[in-house]
This record gives sequence, C-alpha cells and structure tokens, in this order.
Amino acid sequence: MAKQPFSYNEYLDSVPVERKEAVEQVWRMVRDSMPEGYTEQISPKYLMFAADGEMYVALANQKNYISLHLVPIYVFPELKAKLDNSGKKMKGRKGCVNFLRAEELSLDIIAQVIGSCEAETYKEKMRQLRGKKKSKK
Repeated sequence: MAKQPFSYNEYLDSVPVERKEAVEQVWRMVRDSMPEGYTEQISPKYLMFAADGEMYVALANQKNYISLHLVPIYVFPELKAKLDNSGKKMKGRKGCVNFLRAEELSLDIIAQVIGSCEAETYKEKMRQLRGKKKSKK
C-alpha cells in the first residue's frame, strides 16, 4: 500500500514548540502571497511551492534556525535589492533568509517578492538560466 503524502499538520508536529508559531505565521503569509500556477508540496524536511518542479519558495526547520528559501531573489536581482532595502537586517545567503521569529523578517516586503512573479514567467526565466549554464560548458 502506498504511503499517503506528508501533511501540513504532520510537518508542524515535527517543528519544535518554540518555532511553531513562526513557521505558521510565515507559511500563512507565503500561502496568501502566492500567485496562481504554483503548487504546494509538503515533505518531512520542508514546505515548498513550485512551478513544474522548479522550487519557488520553501521553508525548512534547520538545526539552529528556520530557513525561508526565496529563489526569486536569486533569479531576479531587483527583488533582492528590494529585500535588502527593506529596513531590516536579515540573516542569510544568496536565496534564503534565516530566522527564529517572524518579527525578524520584513514580511510585507517578502510577500511582495513572492507575489511578484507569475508561474509562467518564473519557469521561462529558469529555462533561460539553465540554458546559459549548459552553453558555458
């Protein structure tokens, strides 16, 4: 018998109690901001929205922090600049932001970043970027 997909509630049950509220608040904002065309995927390791297998946004509970992977800020530099100019110094690297509490984030700016790219536009940009990497070989 095939195992049923992992559920949002099962994911939340795996998150330490002190992080649960932050995960719920941030993922609610992600869901509310998500443009049409992306599908939500849930696994024991992360919550994710993707377009035809291309990760767009993911949230993962790490050992020492929660990580919000924002691929659009890696793909579209103008969105990274918007996040950098949000007024909050957020910890992270290239395409992700690390935090322990939702208050550490500029949720309104992150919502704008997430909502800024329709799935078809995002998939096309990812195809272009992958094509450039292949041609450099």
